[in-house]
Amino acid sequence: MSDLTGKLKNSVLKLPLLILVVSVLVTIGITYNFYQSSKNKDTVRFNNEVAGIQSKIENKVDLCVALLKGGRGFVESTDNLNRQTFANYVKSLELSVNYVGVQGIGYNKIILPGEKESLEAQMKDEGYTDFKLFPESAGSAQQAIIYLEPLNEKNKKAIGFDMSTEKNRREALERARDTGNAAASAKIFLLQEEEGSDRQSGFLIYLPIYKSGSSPLTLADKRQNLIGYIYSPFRSRDFLADVQEDASNSNVALKIYDGDRTSENILIQTDQSQPANFSEQIESKYEAQGDLNVAGRNWIISYSSLPAFAAQSSVGWTPLIFLSGMMFSLLIFGTTYWEASARAEMQKIAAELFELEKQKQNLLEKEQTARQSAEQANKTKDEFIAVVSHELRTPLNAIAGWARILRAEDLSSGTRKLALEKVDKNLRLQTKLIEELLEYSQIISEEVSPEKKPVFFSEVFEFACQQISEPARDKNVEFVKQSELNGHIILGDEEKIKIVLNNLLSNAVKFTDAGGRVEAIAKANNGNIQMIVKDTGKGISPQYIPHIFEIFNQHDNSTTRAYGGLGLGLAISNHIVKLHNGTIEVKSRGEGKGATFIVNLPHQIQ
Repeated sequence: MSDLTGKLKNSVLKLPLLILVVSVLVTIGITYNFYQSSKNKDTVRFNNEVAGIQSKIENKVDLCVALLKGGRGFVESTDNLNRQTFANYVKSLELSVNYVGVQGIGYNKIILPGEKESLEAQMKDEGYTDFKLFPESAGSAQQAIIYLEPLNEKNKKAIGFDMSTEKNRREALERARDTGNAAASAKIFLLQEEEGSDRQSGFLIYLPIYKSGSSPLTLADKRQNLIGYIYSPFRSRDFLADVQEDASNSNVALKIYDGDRTSENILIQTDQSQPANFSEQIESKYEAQGDLNVAGRNWIISYSSLPAFAAQSSVGWTPLIFLSGMMFSLLIFGTTYWEASARAEMQKIAAELFELEKQKQNLLEKEQTARQSAEQANKTKDEFIAVVSHELRTPLNAIAGWARILRAEDLSSGTRKLALEKVDKNLRLQTKLIEELLEYSQIISEEVSPEKKPVFFSEVFEFACQQISEPARDKNVEFVKQSELNGHIILGDEEKIKIVLNNLLSNAVKFTDAGGRVEAIAKANNGNIQMIVKDTGKGISPQYIPHIFEIFNQHDNSTTRAYGGLGLGLAISNHIVKLHNGTIEVKSRGEGKGATFIVNLPHQIQ
């Protein structure tokens, strides 16, 4: 009785643990695939937003250059340019409406040493009563701002400023003069900006104006014919605010460097003080970098995702899917364990009643009742396994449905189709895994050797070879059989021996590529009947050979994906051979060099 109790305790956890392990593995797989799919979707979304921002910056710069070209045309075509005509022209452009972010348009004129007094007189006549060139510069030409519209209080501060006195402005002026094209300055602080914590950097874009409005052919001509510049000042934060005015762009932070990526070269950057959320704790931060030529200056734009970007991601569903799968796995385990415990208890009661029946005949009715209860429990077990097989599919189908809904937003048809195919493939694989587990459980659960009857091994061998011939031809694998047996008999279970032969032959064909060769040999050897299966297929690495007959074992992940299955075939074959007091072994020279399986079964002498 104590031996029976020990056996029952050992068998109670066998099936529940198998089901729990498989359910947990499937949950991890589904969760991982969902997480990766969501990450890929977020990557595409991030790249699209980055491309949109980059395009908008390029378009804005091009628009500003086009605006300056129009201003240059106006200056060149105006015979008597003065403050009023320039102001009227700029007013007609409606900068605040049509060119958001542009601080204004200015005219910067070349002033020779002898022209200073006449210019100051002209400017006072036009209404600039306190006009004065600054800073003072003696004996050289000056490049001063004489018009800047709209003429608000901030822009007034710049009137009369000699731009050639500041390094970054002077470099841009000279580049515009010598190339004849628009030229952007390096990082500067506009004269309109007051000292203080709110002071922001900016930049300027210049366009040269030459005499007669023509483009000189030589560098010397350009410098000689230069009369001034049309330009626009930009405040960095205002420029960036206009670029990111769309709500979609607020999910991506920008950091624009004027030149090398150093802290002193940071021209503009987005405020990244948004609060983090749960999704961001799961999702990694997305980053990208782009180069942009802005009127001759190289801008390096660094992009990074903000917490608001993660808030729109479906990655946040990953923990819920994982927890749901784990809860379902534990529920199945608990239910299966309860059923197995009840079955073991019934078997124990039946055994006790059987022992008592020998002593007391009046307990016969109770013993029969207990036996019927045990039979009912066994029937309930079979029905329950069928329900488990069905129920393991049901939640995965539900998860697949949720995954479709979650992936429906902003996805191309190709991406959605690919995601659905992956989920469906996992569901089909789950069904196959459960079926293989049930077959393995049925064979392994046999506690005694199978009923042994005389079996003509040559007939079983011929039958197995016939079964594998057609799949080998379909795969274009050469199959050769050789039998040296003549009426040799073994004692065993014919059907289980067929399973061993079929597993070895089908594995050899499955892992042999088209054009390969599979050879099956049956012969007598030292009192045993020996079957040898050789192939020229994928082979087995030396370190894996000791584990080849273990449950759930396959050579590597790539093989698993390419050929499918749990790797139960060899474990089942090994178990059956041992039940027949035989041996099975494998030899291989390594990966890509084929494999040889050798089965020895005791020969029954006639």
